Amino acid sequence: MKIELIKGEKMCNGFRFEANYYENGKIKKDLFSDYAQKVVDCFLVVVNQDDKDRRGKLRKKLSYSQIRKFYDEVLNFKNRLDNGEDFLDLLPYFRMLKAKANVAYQRDVVNTNFKTFIDKNVDYIGEDKEKFKIFCTFFEAVVAYSKGKFKE
Repeated sequence: MKIELIKGEKMCNGFRFEANYYENGKIKKDLFSDYAQKVVDCFLVVVNQDDKDRRGKLRKKLSYSQIRKFYDEVLNFKNRLDNGEDFLDLLPYFRMLKAKANVAYQRDVVNTNFKTFIDKNVDYIGEDKEKFKIFCTFFEAVVAYSKGKFKE
């Protein structure tokens, strides 16, 4: 996960998510540690006025349960893949995570940064089975760092 400064954009204290699991042809050495923790820290930041009501109170609240719900769905796809289902057959259903993240966002149960995390990673994976497997481990680390930082 590459988090880079982008002028004019407000995402995670001036940062935005860019999915990229590799550095010099290998998995980034701190992808499952430092990067995962930075992503969770970004989930805690309000960056979009849509995340607040007209009085400025936080409207879109992210909970550990919502993070876990999305991770469980990703884990379900990984288990199906491990049990012999074809990755390309599962791909349309995996890509539907973006639609589910949008519905959760519209229902005010996930915030802008979490929706962006799902969208960017699903797009980055494309049709690459190995990227999907890396994402599963990366998302596991994100869930682990999320424990205790969000309400249940």
